[in-house]
Amino acid sequence: MKLIFSLIVVLCGSFSSGLDNNYKLEEVYYWTHVSYENLPYDVNTYIGNYPYYIPENNDVLSASYHAQSGLMLSAVPRFRPGVPSTLNAFCVSNYPTGSSPRLWGFPDYNKNTLKPNFYGSPHDDNNWKTNTTTKTYSSGYFNYFHSSQPYGGVVNIPSSSVHRPYDFSIISTYHVKVDDRCNRAFIIDTGVLHYSSSVIYDVQRPAIVVFDLPADGCVTRQFPVVRRVDIPDHLWTNPVGFVYVTLDYQDKYSCDDVLLYITNVFDSSLIVYNYKTGDFWTLSAPPMYPIYAESTMIYKDFFTYTLPMGITNVALGHPDVEGNKIAYFAPGTGSVQYAVSTKVFKNAKSYPYNYNPGDFSLIGYRGCNSQHRLQLLDLTTNVMFYADGPSGKIRCWNPAYALSPDTMGIVFETNCFISDMNIDSSGYLWFHCSNMPFIYLSDAPLNLTEVNSKTYRVKVTEAIRGTVCDTLQVYSPHEIYY
Repeated sequence: MKLIFSLIVVLCGSFSSGLDNNYKLEEVYYWTHVSYENLPYDVNTYIGNYPYYIPENNDVLSASYHAQSGLMLSAVPRFRPGVPSTLNAFCVSNYPTGSSPRLWGFPDYNKNTLKPNFYGSPHDDNNWKTNTTTKTYSSGYFNYFHSSQPYGGVVNIPSSSVHRPYDFSIISTYHVKVDDRCNRAFIIDTGVLHYSSSVIYDVQRPAIVVFDLPADGCVTRQFPVVRRVDIPDHLWTNPVGFVYVTLDYQDKYSCDDVLLYITNVFDSSLIVYNYKTGDFWTLSAPPMYPIYAESTMIYKDFFTYTLPMGITNVALGHPDVEGNKIAYFAPGTGSVQYAVSTKVFKNAKSYPYNYNPGDFSLIGYRGCNSQHRLQLLDLTTNVMFYADGPSGKIRCWNPAYALSPDTMGIVFETNCFISDMNIDSSGYLWFHCSNMPFIYLSDAPLNLTEVNSKTYRVKVTEAIRGTVCDTLQVYSPHEIYY
């Protein structure tokens, strides 16, 4: 696939905002503090040397909605001690708009509760490999399960490969990928308790965990584990960097013929997992590296931090006749935008990956203070959305035009850190604000008298209406060829 983009390079300046779209948004949920439903232990219980629940250390980082079951899946990362459950959920039918839902451990509290023996000798950011190579707690656990498919039949896995998912723990996760097509939830468990840069407990190897999301899940609260598989050691250096997963289906009739693109923001790498065959491979390339000159940012006008991040996530376009797609990506600290064919990802099995600069296209610059956490392409409107960290903006861009500040619209602008964003099967753009930079990079407690995290939603069609991203509007085109 040949990508030819007309490119406009623009120096820092104002952004095209179109109309003020804030009035179209719903502030759906908010939390001053995170409370949990029916915790199995008293809040004053100690696990190892740490209290079971420290309210000031809990912050909802992400919220992903599954429309069929009415389930909202939320992650509370273990960046600090006192987080009783890292993967959580609640049923939206139980909470009206403008409320503060109580979370419950997903799939249950047992798999989210830490154990005293998880706390060995802490180490620091510079000593990962020495420790992780000795960890065997989860090694080889639950690599395959048969899973129901909406099109009939099950996946036939050799009996020698099947393991029962009765004894594993979820250590710390940041985001949940809800799969509306096959009604599943994908997470990356980092396997790490990252309590500070010098107090780190690497409990187990990072792993992919997949759950079924049945339509009656809010009633039964039964969510079968479809698969759990460790990410091989040689594919990563720093497991804390595992942030987002993108699903690339290869067959429209199969739930198992899918590739997972797993990004590691601190390794500046992309791991590919073939769900059907169980194969892993990885690639890294200069376009995935952070731009260090843009790695210092300001949060809420008072907290300055430096956090170099490489490739954050991948947004996929429509397939071509060969089944390949344009993969849009960018480093987390940088204002550039790149594109590459997924054919490159699929063919990168040889290790180490042989980087070819001609495979990657620099398609534009988003402008000042546009370092982003993630990007999503809505395939219905063919509009890209960006969640910008330092500016607190949701921006949009129509890929039919060259990328520059003048061809980007502003969907939402606020003084918060946008830490999650997703589009559900009903055409709603959801995004979530949290205190991620503050809670990850400082030791100060959260102020529980103020709102610490919020979840918003807006119809995609309403979000772009009247902006430069609106596909129904006619602007001066810049040709783009695929």
